[in-house]
Amino acid sequence: MEIDLLSPEAVNDPHTYFRHVRDQGPVAWSARHRAWVITGHPELDAAFKNPLFSTERMGAFTERLSDERRDALSAAIELLNGWMLFHEPPEHERLRSPFHRAFTPKTVRSMAADVASIADGLLNGIGAHVADGFDLVESFAHPVPAAVIARLFGVPPDLAGWMGEWSERFGMVVFGRTRDPGYEDAARTAGAEFRTVMEPLIDQKRRHPEEDLMSALLLREGAEDGLSTTEILGACSLLLFAGHDTTASLIGSAVSALLDRPDAIDRLRADDCNLDLAIEELLRFEAPAKAMMRQATETHEFAGVTVNRGDAVFLTILAANRDPRVFADADTIHLDRSPNPHLTFGHGHHFCLGASLARLEARIAIPELFRRYPTLTRAGQPVWKPNISDRSAVSIPLVSS
Repeated sequence: MEIDLLSPEAVNDPHTYFRHVRDQGPVAWSARHRAWVITGHPELDAAFKNPLFSTERMGAFTERLSDERRDALSAAIELLNGWMLFHEPPEHERLRSPFHRAFTPKTVRSMAADVASIADGLLNGIGAHVADGFDLVESFAHPVPAAVIARLFGVPPDLAGWMGEWSERFGMVVFGRTRDPGYEDAARTAGAEFRTVMEPLIDQKRRHPEEDLMSALLLREGAEDGLSTTEILGACSLLLFAGHDTTASLIGSAVSALLDRPDAIDRLRADDCNLDLAIEELLRFEAPAKAMMRQATETHEFAGVTVNRGDAVFLTILAANRDPRVFADADTIHLDRSPNPHLTFGHGHHFCLGASLARLEARIAIPELFRRYPTLTRAGQPVWKPNISDRSAVSIPLVSS
């Protein structure tokens, strides 16, 4: 079987596709992508811990660009260089450490009322259209995390819509969709636009700090343990993109999966389950991150294959989370599943910084959607983005009687 993660089968029904890939073995070579594809759970867990699999790809990516394309992408590359995701220790820890306080359990719990208020307002707006049909992605899955991230940063509420829309456009750069029409224009404008919009806000918060994440970062600006202005911009772009994209994908794909399982919806609506366990199961069943990318820094043996220096490695979370060697009845949602060692947020020093916030948003938004509109059904089939990295929808049409 030739592995093509952008084939229609892999995009529209990735779980069936990955099951066939895993049948070839937990680690398989894709000539199409020139990469190792890891689909087994124990192997993926080991790969996350493998110091010879590195996230540092920006240098190699930039070197491959022509002078013309490098110029077009310069503003975007400047932002991406500030992403802790693309660095290894000690640089990774330097970029990550200023954010720890913003994502402590106590801090995240304090945002519950804000998340509930945001979800409630959006659900009220959906009410005017629910009988005629609405798009879950446009009306709820995207706006919830965009508004939450705006509040976290201390950004004016009227910019929340722009933040979500910008995140969508910047995804073309992050996911390397270089063959998409308008790629260079999107990369050029999105990178420059972020700086144009955010720099005045940074200047304002530098003069008048408030109780928000951006102000906290600026208070340490230039200090030994602080970030530069350019790094703050890059870090904010990462949190905006990852915080929006991950949670939007989770809400959309989880709701879509639940629509085929009315018994699970009934339990969520009636609060007839441990909600923390239920969210972990939805995170396992429809992981928002389809695959994370690594590059081998040395030639070595891994899980029975020889990985050469420079080889690309796809850590396929969506597949590993349904590995039957680890998860009994892996293709069924069991809201009370425990233990649940899914790998949705990664592992080790690259474990997702915003995992607790994504969990909180899903914990509030998904059950409340079904409580408010208990007769939701599909008004058409979901349209999924043709990405290797994430499992996200272009649209999920719904209607309620």
